[in-house]
Amino acid sequence: MSSRCPAGSPNSTSWRHDDHPAPTHGAGGQSSQLFPVPNVAASIASYLASQPPQPHTNTRRPPVGVDTPLSQHPPRQHSTAALRPWAPGHQHRATPAAPWTWSPTFALPPPPSIPSWTVRPNVMVPGEIHYVASGGGTAGTAGDYAPGCLRVARRAGCKAADKGRNFVLSPLSLHAALALVAAGTNGETRMELLGFLGSASLDKLQHAAATKLVGELSGLPQASFACGVWVDRRWELKPEFAEVAGAVYTAVAESVDFVSQAEQVRQRVNAFVADATKGHIRAVLPPDSVGASTVVVLANALYFKATWAQPFDPSRTFHAPFHLPDGATVRAPFMTSTFEQHVAVFPGFRALKLPYSRKNGNQWRQDACFYMLLLLPDDAARGLGDLYGKAVSTPEFIRKHTPAGKVPVGMLMVPKFKFTFEFEASEDIRQVGVAKAFGGGDFSGMVAGGDGLYITGVYHKATVEVDEEGTVATAATAVSICFCASQGLPVDFVVDRPFLFAVVEERSGAVLFLGHVVNPLAE
Repeated sequence: MSSRCPAGSPNSTSWRHDDHPAPTHGAGGQSSQLFPVPNVAASIASYLASQPPQPHTNTRRPPVGVDTPLSQHPPRQHSTAALRPWAPGHQHRATPAAPWTWSPTFALPPPPSIPSWTVRPNVMVPGEIHYVASGGGTAGTAGDYAPGCLRVARRAGCKAADKGRNFVLSPLSLHAALALVAAGTNGETRMELLGFLGSASLDKLQHAAATKLVGELSGLPQASFACGVWVDRRWELKPEFAEVAGAVYTAVAESVDFVSQAEQVRQRVNAFVADATKGHIRAVLPPDSVGASTVVVLANALYFKATWAQPFDPSRTFHAPFHLPDGATVRAPFMTSTFEQHVAVFPGFRALKLPYSRKNGNQWRQDACFYMLLLLPDDAARGLGDLYGKAVSTPEFIRKHTPAGKVPVGMLMVPKFKFTFEFEASEDIRQVGVAKAFGGGDFSGMVAGGDGLYITGVYHKATVEVDEEGTVATAATAVSICFCASQGLPVDFVVDRPFLFAVVEERSGAVLFLGHVVNPLAE
């Protein structure tokens, strides 16, 4: 498996302040209040300078978890829209049912100890308010897709952390790509993929919360999802597979020539992804990833852009030390706030929930609840690895460790960050239980004569940018299939060391993005 993390991120464009103005109301519709002090940067700098050395400890009692599941949506009735050809610049929306059509044939080292000024020890006093976990989802929903995709995220994330690299992956994009692959398989190949995706059957997979969310994303103001299928003209897609691809994943299709025009097809797929991610990801298929033996390429692209429900004031952003795993420090820009925040303290780590605005123009949307969750380990030396392990091995870990209510905040510092990460995921997927699909599997449900095809590459690329206004995050996954010839005390949240982050849809529990930051200045 190759893992590339470019030093620069030309494909990750800056936040455009003109197309999504910062909202003037918080999640409850109340006007946001300004800081009560005229110069927060100077005040914080003065505070930091005045603090004596103190050990980095956490003497709080563990919080009491409370789950309050939200009501489930009724099962979504998918349209029977057929696959349709794609053209650059089209809006990725579901269309009414139409006959099958073809487009013209294309001729981590140990981190340092945390300096004393970063966290003020706070003791949870009996009688004070305990910090509880949110009930943002229905029991079992995260398990619909999380097991295999999150295990891949843990493996790839730990490798990146060991190399001192930032990391981001979209479990939702990876899930959608492999779920579509599963729809075209039979026998043991399908069973392995279903096991990886955490579903007992193809029908359950297509009605899982994450799959339904994929079909709904393009109807939301914060997100969009696009899917495409490119099949070699020598092969014919099975009607059943084409129907699922179009109805469940709103996929477009093209008949192409991998034999004589493989490079043109690769550029065509990359152009599709660039269009769907608004230029943030310009290439998901690397050179030589397709060729004359390629039969099918499946690709999807996820775009997410949302403003905070309570934006940060850019004038109060200031630079402070961020501690790297190798013991060095960099001066990073930190966003600050003294408003009450969704913060919870758990054994070994603390959590911060930053909700995104649900306002679209003058209308408040009620259909999706997105937020960013930051998990800050107490132990900088082992924290990231432990948190990855808990997120994978503990059912509904992210949902159960999402803070439910706001608490007073003594100091809140969150670094701005922006970076791109890409890697080839085949080896990680094989290591968590999928073998047949990579070694002569049964793809007879996808194309006629598909027995003996195999996956030659699973390419994933993601970008994320977090600033005072909100978040822009994109992801793309491409799968190449070839023919085998044979209330209480104020709580500090100072994110000055490596941390995990996730972008989550609250009702379904679906994780759109999961990653970590070891250096907020690295792109």
